[in-house]
Amino acid sequence: MINPTNLIKNIDLNKKIYIAYSGGADSTALLYLFSDLRHTHSIHLEAIHVDHNLSPDNNAWESHCKNICNKLDIILHTKSVHIEVDRDGLESAARKARYKVFSDILKEGEQLLLGHHANDVTETILIRMFRGTGIDGLEGPALTRRVGKGVLIRPLLDLTKIELLEYLKNNEISFIEDSSNFESNQDRNFIRNDIIPLIEERWKNISSRIQATSEIIRDRNKSYSYLLDKNFNHLIKNKIPVKDLKKVDSEILVDILRTSIREQDICLPSKKITKEIIKTFILSRPGPRSEVSWSRDDQDLPGGSAIYRDGCIVILKK
Repeated sequence: MINPTNLIKNIDLNKKIYIAYSGGADSTALLYLFSDLRHTHSIHLEAIHVDHNLSPDNNAWESHCKNICNKLDIILHTKSVHIEVDRDGLESAARKARYKVFSDILKEGEQLLLGHHANDVTETILIRMFRGTGIDGLEGPALTRRVGKGVLIRPLLDLTKIELLEYLKNNEISFIEDSSNFESNQDRNFIRNDIIPLIEERWKNISSRIQATSEIIRDRNKSYSYLLDKNFNHLIKNKIPVKDLKKVDSEILVDILRTSIREQDICLPSKKITKEIIKTFILSRPGPRSEVSWSRDDQDLPGGSAIYRDGCIVILKK
């Protein structure tokens, strides 16, 4: 049984809470769980539904979400978006459009809750591994992060899909089943529908296992970040003297650059781009026109560029 009070440990109940509500099983469970919390806590709860205009059923889905929110006495904000597919594909384009809506709605300090759970952690980590992620990517989806002026929070990461479906069934709660989720043409659906069931035939509860591993990696990364900051805080900034970086071991140099970039709320460059930054500014003789740029990531953080100015690598948002 899911205890709703276990879900609020990272949430400020004194500030407005939005639920990203698609009408599917995960967001429906999240909506009802936090609706129930209003019986014991004073919560300002609203919901956001984004119509991606990708399905002939989108109007029916929006009507369903409106009806449920009316039933629960929850204000629902509905937004329609046009998806422009780029080189990163449909999934990425839809995510970027959705996050743009979230960023536009959230005011300073307001919170957006997403229904991502342990199975999503597994899918995300496997996708990142297949694409060649680094140690940061093995943490899986972040529990909290900034989105626009607000904060994005994933309170269901410790719960599995089965637990959420059992909650919905036991409470006779209806939800939308998107038939496109069963089509394996998109990467995440392929992993969800084909890869994970095959793994489960040999190793049961794989999502819980991978979720536990991601927590271990997250704790390790926090410890490492603490030690890195303690020893190299003077170099972790958006303007880094090249002469000082040349005195640092190459492995530490990479982490100083990546940490400095991350702290500017810029997406991390790929391994290839990171090598290019080191080649351009550390191993070569940079000049006033030296620049290395990279594009935004799948979480819609802005891209960045590194330029040479006054003997320093300067990190900028694109």
